[in-house]
Amino acid sequence: MRTATKLRRFISAAVCAAITATMAAFPTSTAYAVNVNQKLPVDSTYTGYTADYGTSVESLTIYVTSSAAGTMSYGFGIGTAASPYWIEMNNGTLVEGEGEGTSVKLPASTSTPIKIDLSKFKLSYSPKTDQYPGRFEFRNYYSDGTITIDKIVANESGSSSGGGSGSQTSENTKSGSYTFKDNKDGTATISTTLSGTLDDIDAVLTRGYDEDTYYDPETGKSTWTESDPINSRKLKYKDFGIAAPAADEKITLESFTFSVSSEVNMDTFMYGCGLNVVYMSPADSEYWIEQQKSSPDTHKGYWYNEHGADADGEYDFDRDALEIVPTEGTTLEDCGKWVDAVWDVPAEIQEYATVKDGDAISFQFWYGANKENGYEEYDEVELKSATCTYTLEKTVPYTGSAAYSGSAISLTQGDDTTNSASVSMKEFSLTANDTPVAVKFKLSIPSEIKKLVFGVGVSDTNSANQYSDFQYAVLNAATDQEIMWIIPSNVAPDVLYGNLTFGYYYGADSSDKLVNTIKLTDVTVYYATTEVTTTTTTSTSTTTTTTTTSTTKDPTVDAVWGDADCNGSVDVLDAVLLARVAAEDTKTGITDQGKINSDVTHDNTVKNDDLSLLLKYLANLIPYEDLCP
Repeated sequence: MRTATKLRRFISAAVCAAITATMAAFPTSTAYAVNVNQKLPVDSTYTGYTADYGTSVESLTIYVTSSAAGTMSYGFGIGTAASPYWIEMNNGTLVEGEGEGTSVKLPASTSTPIKIDLSKFKLSYSPKTDQYPGRFEFRNYYSDGTITIDKIVANESGSSSGGGSGSQTSENTKSGSYTFKDNKDGTATISTTLSGTLDDIDAVLTRGYDEDTYYDPETGKSTWTESDPINSRKLKYKDFGIAAPAADEKITLESFTFSVSSEVNMDTFMYGCGLNVVYMSPADSEYWIEQQKSSPDTHKGYWYNEHGADADGEYDFDRDALEIVPTEGTTLEDCGKWVDAVWDVPAEIQEYATVKDGDAISFQFWYGANKENGYEEYDEVELKSATCTYTLEKTVPYTGSAAYSGSAISLTQGDDTTNSASVSMKEFSLTANDTPVAVKFKLSIPSEIKKLVFGVGVSDTNSANQYSDFQYAVLNAATDQEIMWIIPSNVAPDVLYGNLTFGYYYGADSSDKLVNTIKLTDVTVYYATTEVTTTTTTSTSTTTTTTTTSTTKDPTVDAVWGDADCNGSVDVLDAVLLARVAAEDTKTGITDQGKINSDVTHDNTVKNDDLSLLLKYLANLIPYEDLCP
């Protein structure tokens, strides 16, 4: 739902006035901007003068646009008021003497900030000449596309990627965090918070056209097509690489980051979000708001959506009648032409949010204005990419852990020969009775990484290819980052002859400078050991004369209770298969005898109660006899 134009203009003007008043009240460096709009070919230099940016320059943010996505190598030098009188950028650091190119990754047709910190240096502001010390130089050593300098801003607040107050961080559980609790009963509860990425969305969002514009009340379906304008885009969780949780798993959605670009500066940018929730739950705002109408639409529901006020500050529903009142969207100011918009899933919504195969998050463009043209409204933005941060929690069988004791391994992104490391499972000295349930990777990183994209692969005896791999991301990765990976239930690592692989695919710091190399310093495998149960049967031969009647053999006579995969032993692999069956996975391949063996509660069904009882046996909490009739 969109708030009215008049109200938005009032909000924008009020925020602008507040910022101006704050700047006047505190003795901080004033922000100055110079519009440049000048092309910068390869091997050319732009010369600027510090006198154009006031008398107290602490930073310069140079906004550049590339005609094509790719890399730019730039140089920067500036004069100082004292020795050495000239400093140069050398791989991201200002130093005395000659500098070298600094590489940055640029998107296509998007004004991207390059921020240079000058707060440690004493600069001169006169005379305004080509002689030291009153000038600076910005050079294009190499670029994949044609570079244009859009503007240069002194003392701009906020991060280099967002600009101004558009910069945000999540307040929910952070990407890359984890917990591990040994329950002291043969199980452990593990939670890990990771991120899934969705790139190359490139969806144009046009304000004023919401989903209701195309809603057909007769069918309860939308008539929208890709060629129609719309202000929102639904992104399915499975497209982020997030699978629906198994019966013994719990997924909590934490936050989303949406990368948005515009052809004009987004001096005011307002957006809202929505997602699938449990039907008729307190979070199902779509259902409960619809019920307030005299003739409710029976198709509505399963959805939480943010709602703003109308032109008069009123709402088109009774907020007091709702157990959970929807939040009212987010307004950002001074975003420039690119912003990473963050949405934290409200705490009261998290327990009701669902992550089934078809479930999705919706990002909605509500309003935008550009103050350079008197807060003229702009109609379109482009959703470029998105990130979903979520927490996976699972209780697993647990006996102990084993660590890789080799030397640190360097990983270099962009090179398929050096971007991954493979460790033999033999390094962990596991046996055929040990089943890995989780792996912790420890990384050494030269600087914090804004978004670290990585992959994990493992030899998998359940896979037709004998190998399974997965891709994730960690946001704002620390220099000593640890990553916990819970092995999916349908994966059976080959502990005797297999390998474990970690790949470094992409990483850049807060200035979008690539962090080319990181080190994998430690790998720890958490595992469960299954005691082998051997059953010996002694038979006595007796000769009798009988009259035989043909009957159907009782299938439970040959049952090995708990042996879901019918391999003659009861171990963790049986628990994995049973969990998939209980979760109604239709691709398990379990046999009829396997289903009979799995029914350890003997009620003619295979469900979570059977899995719970089998796990207790594997954890040595009950004897094998408790699985039998």
